[in-house]
Amino acid sequence: MDQNRLTENDIEQMSYTDFIALLDETNRCPGGKKTIRRIRELIHIDDKTNILDVGSNTGFTSLELARVTPANISGIDISESCVNQAKKSLSEDIESVRSKVTFQVASSYSIPFPDDNFDLIMAGGATGFMDDKSKAIHEYLRVLKPWGFLVMSPLTYHTQPPQKIVDEVSEIIGTTIEPMTMKDWINTVGEVTKDFELYFNESHKLSPRISKEIDEYVDYFLKKDHVKILSETVKDAIKRRWMSILKVFNENHKYLGYSIIVFRKRPVAEEPELFIST
Repeated sequence: MDQNRLTENDIEQMSYTDFIALLDETNRCPGGKKTIRRIRELIHIDDKTNILDVGSNTGFTSLELARVTPANISGIDISESCVNQAKKSLSEDIESVRSKVTFQVASSYSIPFPDDNFDLIMAGGATGFMDDKSKAIHEYLRVLKPWGFLVMSPLTYHTQPPQKIVDEVSEIIGTTIEPMTMKDWINTVGEVTKDFELYFNESHKLSPRISKEIDEYVDYFLKKDHVKILSETVKDAIKRRWMSILKVFNENHKYLGYSIIVFRKRPVAEEPELFIST
């Protein structure tokens, strides 16, 4: 979309992902760099490691992995605008990062790679926004190598949120969300396939921010070079929509956290453990 021709109506009607791409927001995986650091601690990654970043959005996870590991990373996302933004961010990074990362528009329901192709799949929080989670999980299993790892870091609820908040968040992002706990996620994967074993899991709480912090965050985006040149009418529309979104998200964070859940593709059966830590 030509930014010079943007109208107030365009801002109000564009999808959430297109709006985020317009703002050029660093759409981080739940937990951000803390999650990336934790994955480095848990899983050995070297220059032969092939990683798939599912729901790569505007590129944060793929780029950060390329900055801190020698792995090769392929990012996929269904949003063309987000992929274009990810490619732009990639082009502005250093050569050692550019040489290790690719982005393409693709669906998690039909991943454009052969069977047994990846050592590690980073699903981040993307699966939580998919209507057919089972189909996506089957695709993860297909393209993952035997003994490869699937890492999910979904947003998870530590307290049941009011339905009003769930409905408002669903309307913003354009898909119906389910207020799932970490245990719900583990059970969901287990119900889809027994070929994934639970390898590691931990959960973290998030917390809401004060109004002043939200105001400053919105103002930060309005001062970006590509935004501040827009007409006052369009900037006002951006401010209204961004503020409205963040206020709903902030209320949601009273009940929200995120989990890091690591599964491993097990090609052979294993007897159960009895005496385990609690």
